[in-house]
Amino acid sequence: MARLLSWPNGLRTNMREPLSGPRTIGASQTQSISGFLQTTASPFGLWRWRFGFPSLMRGQIFRRYRGLVTALHGGANAVAVPFCDWDGLTRSQMGVAATDQEWRDGQPWANGQPWSNGQNWGSTPPVVAVSAAMSKGGTVVSLDSAFWGHGLDIGDMFGFFPFHLGKYMVTEVLAPGRYRVWPPLRKDISPDDFATLRPVIAMRLEGEEAATAARDAAFGINLSMTLVEVLDYDVRKYFAD
Repeated sequence: MARLLSWPNGLRTNMREPLSGPRTIGASQTQSISGFLQTTASPFGLWRWRFGFPSLMRGQIFRRYRGLVTALHGGANAVAVPFCDWDGLTRSQMGVAATDQEWRDGQPWANGQPWSNGQNWGSTPPVVAVSAAMSKGGTVVSLDSAFWGHGLDIGDMFGFFPFHLGKYMVTEVLAPGRYRVWPPLRKDISPDDFATLRPVIAMRLEGEEAATAARDAAFGINLSMTLVEVLDYDVRKYFAD
């Protein structure tokens, strides 16, 4: 049985490149009396990304990187990849009223005290409730009006939780809070679920040559890996060791 690994703490990418997007199957054309051509097709496919990593990695963080490459076993295992959109919504667009310092330093408990280690709660984007159920494979989702739920537009990315592995991009705004997305939903959603701007997606190495872990005498160099999405239901069925 394959394993689903956790992304190593502190390991950050400095480059991301999507290598594939929607493809089509069963494309066909119909022609009207006036000569207008209408093309129809069904989108499908998986996310496929190339990730780059800082070339000056060394010490502990390089050990974590090479450990991840090894543990992925050339694609036999998968890793839960957390996504933070570098071009995502601003705090005001998310409906958050916080200063730079408040966002950076986090928030204490209601009594004004931090955790026992002196750290505050970390700042994260607010979540939004799902307002209508949609089955796996659906491409239209509806979100509540709170915070950013009615403020998304084409190109924005989000996911769902709890227990939902998938990352979706808005491809059309049908109405406030109602969006067409790609890829199709990897799992059913219901009003018991929430949308998040920090989605998590399960991915595996594209192959044995899909990751580099070169290092010279000082630092790691030209570090990258190409990962392919593993579908939510496949993770639950085959990656549960």
